Amino acid sequence: MTVLRIKEVIERGPFGRTKLYADIAAGRLVTRKIGGSRIVLESDWNDYLRGVSRAASAA
Repeated sequence: MTVLRIKEVIERGPFGRTKLYADIAAGRLVTRKIGGSRIVLESDWNDYLRGVSRAASAA
């Protein structure tokens, strides 16, 4: 299981901090808090990307 910090997720692209936090708040990207850090499991990131891709192709 690979764990990513928000900074690492942003570096992977294609979204910036504002878009990611908006999608986290909306429940579209699953994150977890460990202490003061917010993390994303790589599997959750991949699921999120697949969901965004499907939504874009449906529009």
